[in-house]
Amino acid sequence: MSRLINRRTVLWGLGATSLVAWADAPVGSKRFTLEWIAFKQPGNHAAPSPPPTIADVLALPGRVTALANSANQMTNTAQALNRKGHEVLSHQAWAAIIPPNGRTTATLHDVLSSPSPLSGAIAIQRGQHLLLNVEVDYQSVSGVTYGVREHRRIKFNEYHYFDHPAFGVIIQVRPPKNDAESDESGA
Repeated sequence: MSRLINRRTVLWGLGATSLVAWADAPVGSKRFTLEWIAFKQPGNHAAPSPPPTIADVLALPGRVTALANSANQMTNTAQALNRKGHEVLSHQAWAAIIPPNGRTTATLHDVLSSPSPLSGAIAIQRGQHLLLNVEVDYQSVSGVTYGVREHRRIKFNEYHYFDHPAFGVIIQVRPPKNDAESDESGA
């Protein structure tokens, strides 16, 4: 009985919420880390044509968890953007549990640590290739909304830049630590 109590204590100490979500994930799921920096481009920008509407997103509860700032590995990049006149709008990392041949979507209001002029969603899909889908809107102080909509094949640990004249997004996807060497394909 004491062995059972010790296991429960350890599980609770590690974060019962995350472990319950992990336990409910399909077999073969892996916990990937996504980190992003969204920044405002310097200068004034012409009013854009309205961005396409962001599709309704089904985000499964427990599959995405915002991480503490200590998990950020792109801090030097964010500082360099600030030095070059780009205002960093958001710099955040989150963990996403992604099943094999599956997709997990993070809505920005679920992962951003504070109110933001950014809205939308970022989805990652595992299959033969690793795919990233970015649908992000930025609402300027003047109320104009700019949008980025892009879907592309990516590789782990590379910086992926999504460009717009008014703002930009840099995303890095990192594999689970124990799979970094064995899974070079990106899936």
